[in-house]
Amino acid sequence: MDSHLICHSDCEGYYVPVDFPDPLYDDTDALVGGIVGSSQAAMRELVQVAPLLNIRLRNGALSNAQAKEIADEDGGPLYIERQVWLQLYEAFRLSIEHGTAVKFC
Repeated sequence: MDSHLICHSDCEGYYVPVDFPDPLYDDTDALVGGIVGSSQAAMRELVQVAPLLNIRLRNGALSNAQAKEIADEDGGPLYIERQVWLQLYEAFRLSIEHGTAVKFC
């Protein structure tokens, strides 16, 4: 449970634009989802798995052409996984760029 990408369900939880090594767990049950992930750490994990999904990045960045290609896919091997990857990549990119949290609910 040290992966920021898979530390909690995508139905509830938060990612914040603060770089920390391991997900934070709330033992008090005060936080919805009980876990906070780092947008920066999750982004590093997405960059790490990109080649496994045949996603080409240049210095960790996704080109607009590659993003459009993934978004427009309607079948083929791993197309759902690639589209989910794209959604997460964009959410974490915007979180880091604008200093905002990502909330799943």
